[in-house]
Amino acid sequence: MTPSKLRMTHISRRIIVAAGIALGFSSHAITNAEAQDKPPAAAPTDRAARPLIRVPTALPLDEARVIVEAAKAVVKADNGRAAIAVVDFNGNLVSLDSMDGTSGFWVKFAIGKAMGAVSLQQSTAESAEQLQTNPQRFHSALSMLGGEVILIPGGFPLIVDNVIVGAVGSAGHRGDGDVRAVKAGLAAWEKYRQSKRQDTASK
Repeated sequence: MTPSKLRMTHISRRIIVAAGIALGFSSHAITNAEAQDKPPAAAPTDRAARPLIRVPTALPLDEARVIVEAAKAVVKADNGRAAIAVVDFNGNLVSLDSMDGTSGFWVKFAIGKAMGAVSLQQSTAESAEQLQTNPQRFHSALSMLGGEVILIPGGFPLIVDNVIVGAVGSAGHRGDGDVRAVKAGLAAWEKYRQSKRQDTASK
């Protein structure tokens, strides 16, 4: 603001205050009225004070870790290497392990297998067979989910009471090693869930 405009502002304010006093208002009341015309300052936001937002969970982390560790045990016993991925029913990654010496590409393959199993609600081996028996389903899945799914053996859905709760994928182990690793993970998962049910019933 230029000096001349600043002087005019001060003069205008003195005129308003003088007029208010002549009408019986105090300068303090006029100043308060001016303050009320100003917009209120925005209240500071504190992220730590906000309530924690959660999303639905059908596959807890402890169960995903049981699957991953059991699958890794099979790969280690074969002196192999692999990436193991577990996703939830929406395809969100729950847990992932990449064993020492495993290529980063196998990590993407493992996630892609898990995504293929959860999105088509069947094992990736079954989806691969549909290239011959039901090519429309196979190619439609690749078209709609291109870049996200890999429809080769090594991915299995996780099912509880006939409801898909997630999926697991293994990639990088030789031969049928990925399938064997995942099946071991599924068996360990079922055993772990049964023990949890028994613990709950005994309480």
